[in-house]
Amino acid sequence: MNIVVLCKSWNHKKVLEILEALRQQELRVRGIVALAKPSEKNTVSDLVRKMRARGRQRFSANGAASLNGAISANGLVLQATKLSSNGQLRVAQNHQPRMTIAEYAGRHQIEMATAPDLNSAACVAALEKMSTDILLLGGVPIIRANVLAVPKVCTLNVHMALLPKFRGMNVAEWSIYCGAPVGVTVHQVDPGVDTGAILFRETIEVADCPNIAAMRAKMSTEQHLALAKCTRWLVEEKLVPAPQKKEAGKQFYILHPKLKKVVEQRLAKGYKAESFTFARMELPPQ
Repeated sequence: MNIVVLCKSWNHKKVLEILEALRQQELRVRGIVALAKPSEKNTVSDLVRKMRARGRQRFSANGAASLNGAISANGLVLQATKLSSNGQLRVAQNHQPRMTIAEYAGRHQIEMATAPDLNSAACVAALEKMSTDILLLGGVPIIRANVLAVPKVCTLNVHMALLPKFRGMNVAEWSIYCGAPVGVTVHQVDPGVDTGAILFRETIEVADCPNIAAMRAKMSTEQHLALAKCTRWLVEEKLVPAPQKKEAGKQFYILHPKLKKVVEQRLAKGYKAESFTFARMELPPQ
């Protein structure tokens, strides 16, 4: 089957994780169709963003320093940080990829095309040229019916929460706010928002994650592995999609900063879910 990844051309880390997870499952990617990076704009928000970025590169009054560009022994880029109460420098690893999506595609002989809009005729033409059987979404805007009609088998997405209960945005954080288990769901994509048939669900333990950033980093890795496994099972015809009922879930939106603080506090204490149940799914053998 021809597997194609739909993504943003600059979303390197996420897409490279997906591509590597697929490679580990011995799946060859036929092609990549990426949203072309928009031209640089000098809007007010752009100027503010640039000023903040420059500010992070300097020492501040509270001892914060930027080490952007410094390379650790394992090749990871070390990121910003500040002095802790005991005067020690706290350094966070920024897993910046060593190559771009285009470089990876060239190295592994993967055809790559770009489109100005992922719902455009140009995107549809690129997917058709690649004879797309299974389309995988790698962090993209809402995809319209004209694109979803191209893949011969289906379009797959991985969602950072347990469907159908938590649809929409910031759903990992909303799961914690609601006292529910944290998890990921691989599902088929239909014209709705997170309403396609479910292929796989997996809960993820986040008691070892002290904050939202750590939780999302852990879930990011786990969700890409789940997406790759489900793709292989789908190719091997070992999965039976389970349709969702629209009324079974709720649509969530961006979490308010005050509620985000509540989530951070619960994670800092070692979050464990309260009472919450969902129908477990039978999974193929490993």
